[in-house]
Amino acid sequence: MENSFEKGPEKIPTKAEVMEVISRFAENTILTRELSDEQGLYLLEVKIEGENPSEITQYEYVRKGRFPDGNQSSGTVIHVVYYQNEVPIGGHDVANYDSETGEWKEVE
Repeated sequence: MENSFEKGPEKIPTKAEVMEVISRFAENTILTRELSDEQGLYLLEVKIEGENPSEITQYEYVRKGRFPDGNQSSGTVIHVVYYQNEVPIGGHDVANYDSETGEWKEVE
């Protein structure tokens, strides 16, 4: 039986690693929010403006855990959210992080 303490600390993706994954899905993103705690990056949001000024696509990275702002996440993921006139109209996960392998897996 493997002891969880023997695995060592969970690897946390860096901003550069997160942006590399987001770049698989989107180009010319604009950074809108970045939050870190003592463990590292826990929230990163970027947006892409659509052809119509009322259309925005937002990619959001969130790390697994509880955070100083009171939010929490059960997994390390990247979501995409579609906005029309500043109202979310849809979205889904695009990638999940496997902390054991340190790899991102795209959601199909």
